[in-house]
Amino acid sequence: MNAIIALCHFCEIHGPGAILCTQTLRETNIEQLDISFDTERKGCVACNSIGNNIGLVSRDPESNANFVSSQMPVLMETASLVKTAAFRSLSSEVSCTTTEGGFVFFGDAKHGHVLSHTFHLIDSEARGFQKRFSIVIIMKDKMFLLNTQPFLADCMSKVSKELQDFAKLVHEDDLRRQGLDRAKRINKCYGTGSTNNAANITANRSLIELTGKESIYAYVHAHFSFILWAGARYLTENFTLGCPSTPVWLGKETEEGFALVQSDKEGYQMRRHGIGNGDRSFEQIDECTRAKYSLRMFRTVLKSHFLSVCYCALTGIQIVIRGTPIKGYCLVANLKKFLPEALHKLARAHAETYTSANEFRIINLKQEAIAPHSSSSIMRVDLVDDYDRDTVAVCAWDGELPSKLPSLLQKIMKAMDEELFNDEALDKHLRLLIEEWKNKVVCIRKVSSNQDVVKIKKILGIQPQDQVLINYWYNHL
Repeated sequence: MNAIIALCHFCEIHGPGAILCTQTLRETNIEQLDISFDTERKGCVACNSIGNNIGLVSRDPESNANFVSSQMPVLMETASLVKTAAFRSLSSEVSCTTTEGGFVFFGDAKHGHVLSHTFHLIDSEARGFQKRFSIVIIMKDKMFLLNTQPFLADCMSKVSKELQDFAKLVHEDDLRRQGLDRAKRINKCYGTGSTNNAANITANRSLIELTGKESIYAYVHAHFSFILWAGARYLTENFTLGCPSTPVWLGKETEEGFALVQSDKEGYQMRRHGIGNGDRSFEQIDECTRAKYSLRMFRTVLKSHFLSVCYCALTGIQIVIRGTPIKGYCLVANLKKFLPEALHKLARAHAETYTSANEFRIINLKQEAIAPHSSSSIMRVDLVDDYDRDTVAVCAWDGELPSKLPSLLQKIMKAMDEELFNDEALDKHLRLLIEEWKNKVVCIRKVSSNQDVVKIKKILGIQPQDQVLINYWYNHL
């Protein structure tokens, strides 16, 4: 993952600045790097983390990547980006003043795009009994950073929480050792007169002193290296041939069909891809049959109704399918490609009887099952065999397509028209499009006020025609 991760702090003497930066280096002679930082800060115990001209290095033997941590970025052309990000994350771009901290996204193409996590460490000798810190992740690729935000935010929160726990133990030990009440500690920090201002400046303690851990910077380096390693392994940037758009990311899938996904209870874990719980019979269909009934094949079958079916799948209008088991299964599987994994539970590949849209939005019934009449809220799709020579689709829906289609549906249609995409490349491209829009919805869920929602929609490029899709996904993610 091409990013810089920096731990920053607000120094009482020098102001905001970075104290530890981690980068990924490949094919670089580390011994020849000049690792240095601002000479004005060298004598400050709080600003000086691991010293000048030395660094911490971890190596991934599989990719030959080196994860290097130093006082400032080892590549000097990125030093100004870190300096700007540190200043903004600890001054103007602060999401909240609570101890737990918060997340802010800011930046531009010139100064890099930044995900910032600001938090406080308790300090019995600091002004206000706390010191402000931040973790910033800087990238040039805006969409890649937004797409990986859930994973990155989870990792940043864990690092800050552990630092806060360390600092709390030190603070409690200070109180027991000093035996000072709050009033005495305030007088100690600020003094009672105005003639000794230099002496009354609050103590500028280092992170080692705040946490009581001599190896705290090696500890932070290990965390930052893992974030960069995991980003490169599971959240990689890829060019897809035939796609005219900018680079996008795909979760790396193993040969066994596993991919990294998010779990509310257990964080990120490996999970096998499947058509969904209760639909194991689909797994018995061979690869040739699945390839035969591809998404493009169903476009030729559904003809002019294909766009309407896709619109209904994306926006939550119930689709009731009847036909032979295999074709019904495959149509459901293809429609699920339009939805994030969390919404796959709303699709059922086989059902004996009809179930309302409250339980399933896409449902495949056996041919003899009783199905409801079509309406504005129900799309009927009947797949009929024409003497085994062809498949005829009879579709009915009383609704109408909007004058302007959702942006995601427009991109899907454009991808399906791309001649350089084979079916496998198309499936992967759809996965990244869905993941991109899923993360847009996740970002919206993170904000509370209506004013912030309007701002984040503008940043993410969400248009009015996308609202119906946002509403459906928002309620089920």
